[in-house]
Amino acid sequence: MTTPFGGGNIVGRAAAVTAGAGSRTVLITGVGNGLGRALALELAKKGHSVVGCSRSQDRLTSLHSELSSVDSPLSDSAVSSSDKHFFMTVDVICHRDHLKGLR
Repeated sequence: MTTPFGGGNIVGRAAAVTAGAGSRTVLITGVGNGLGRALALELAKKGHSVVGCSRSQDRLTSLHSELSSVDSPLSDSAVSSSDKHFFMTVDVICHRDHLKGLR
């Protein structure tokens, strides 16, 4: 998946940023589809824990099922892959950068 932002493959770039860092927890908004879903899947394959939100519970359930079958090189054998990730539906997200025009 490519994006006009910064050129190149943003999923690959996100994976590269977390490479060699051990297991990290990554917050992804819009994790139900598109770029957010692709990032969640790629980062989970790299062994990172994903915390994500979406407006669609059905998409979250589908992603959670898909992530439960992902094998990761950094996975703790005592913890199932699906237990490493947390998802929730949200109605509103307030991000600091979105509030700049309100100051």
